[in-house]
Amino acid sequence: MKKIFIVCFFISLFVTAGAKEFNSVKDMPSNKDIFIMFSIPSCPWCERQLRVLKKIKENRDDFEYMKVQDDNMIYDELIKNYPFPIEVYPTSFIVKKEDGILNIRYEFQGYQKKSSILNVLNSNDEF
Repeated sequence: MKKIFIVCFFISLFVTAGAKEFNSVKDMPSNKDIFIMFSIPSCPWCERQLRVLKKIKENRDDFEYMKVQDDNMIYDELIKNYPFPIEVYPTSFIVKKEDGILNIRYEFQGYQKKSSILNVLNSNDEF
């Protein structure tokens, strides 16, 4: 049992390592859709969402994703300057940076399947 826990721990570290970490909105690229996922430590749905995002990123150059927790440097800037209501985890947003400002394209509450995210990225489902 202890070995299974250790293996799961290292796998979660590996998956989490793939997410970009930006220190400020200024560091975020302007030419890509950015999937911002607000999460908490040890959230199994957040880890599952990261695996889906990693698969999407493998096939898209116009896409970035980032995991944000309250200990990230960018967390306070995002919460203070943008309307990111967070009631459940993961709560995610697809944003695009235009003229130095993040424009929220779409909001997801909870875990999302790959097909749901791709529908929004391909502009098949926008609000």
